[in-house]
Amino acid sequence: MKIHYAWVIFLGCCIISFVGFGLTINTAGLFWGGMSTDLNLTRAEIALNATFGGIAGAVSLLFAGTVFKKVNTKLLLSLSFGITGLCFIACSFIQSVTPFYGIKVVLGVMQSISIVISIPILLGNWFEKKLGILFGITGALTAVGGSFFNPIISHLILEHGWRTTYIIVGIICLVVLLPTALLMKFKPENGLLPYGAETNHTAAESNQAVNNVEANGLSIKEASRTPIFYSFIIAIICFQAAGSLAQHVPALIQSLNFSLQVGASVMSALLIGAAIGKLLMGFMLDHVKPVIVLLIFTLLGASGWYSTGVFNNVVFLNGSGFLSGMGQAIVLTAIPLLIRGSFGTKDYSQILSIILMFGAFANAVSVYIHGSMFDQTHSYSASLILNVVAYTIGFLCLAFAIQFRKRMTT
Repeated sequence: MKIHYAWVIFLGCCIISFVGFGLTINTAGLFWGGMSTDLNLTRAEIALNATFGGIAGAVSLLFAGTVFKKVNTKLLLSLSFGITGLCFIACSFIQSVTPFYGIKVVLGVMQSISIVISIPILLGNWFEKKLGILFGITGALTAVGGSFFNPIISHLILEHGWRTTYIIVGIICLVVLLPTALLMKFKPENGLLPYGAETNHTAAESNQAVNNVEANGLSIKEASRTPIFYSFIIAIICFQAAGSLAQHVPALIQSLNFSLQVGASVMSALLIGAAIGKLLMGFMLDHVKPVIVLLIFTLLGASGWYSTGVFNNVVFLNGSGFLSGMGQAIVLTAIPLLIRGSFGTKDYSQILSIILMFGAFANAVSVYIHGSMFDQTHSYSASLILNVVAYTIGFLCLAFAIQFRKRMTT
């Protein structure tokens, strides 16, 4: 029995999630301590690279969808992964913070194109069925990859230093991700339909079916004129602003008079919750009404953040971290799937990239805002309350988008 090429695309997306996201993004903060000491820099000076990279990545998302549509996918991903690997190797040679910022800006652009936006675009183009669970699996692998690579990278930094470890990360990118890029195709071609689409056609009928799939949905111009489009923008801003607090979790736990080890434990629980949450949400979206699924995960995420400031017990704090992680499934699993369902496949890549751009900006800015509020109040209480508010507003916007879409199609 011949295997549909969509499953090769799915396998490639899993590798990109596990290695691309799990290694190159989820381990970034591990290098900061050694760099800060060796280069005589403050943590604030080092951490600023995340803001620069985040803003550059957000800006690139404005054009990423169009680039994916017009440039050969194998070439685009090969260049992106190649430059990503070389950037990590270049980080090992820096002697001051300025070139580090420049490298991180380039990395922000490359990672947005090759890692953040590529997976939902490719899965959306290649699958008509099982999209929920597939988004869930690839989303879960980002957290699983982070959990897998964090202790390995920490050990390598302690044993061999941050410069050597940067070289190792770069080599892994080149060896693993470059071959993966050569497997990827933007969409089915030559009469092949997405997995799950009707396949019992003559050659002429197959070509017509492909044309129908490509024409299905709204153009970017039409989508931007609907209230649903702006509901998604507000929703992703809210959820990303809330999710950015995850980068403060170790410091947040320490501010509650617990050790750094407890902070690391809670962060691990958050990553595990994120992995399980994305997998579970993907499965549920294939079988349960989206509004119900979103309500469940909104309650889980909001209660997780709120209870972090309530409990004074290590076990309960780990439970709060787990729930907070589950809530993060909404961004990487539900929103791309709902966008595709609302606007169709016609300009899906462009619509998705623009909406994700707003989320990326919100994440980059909110990391700084959460830190500033702590500096002013010496507490993360205000951030935890704001996260509950953000989850509530985000859920209401997505619920509105779902109901409005139903009215459009009836």
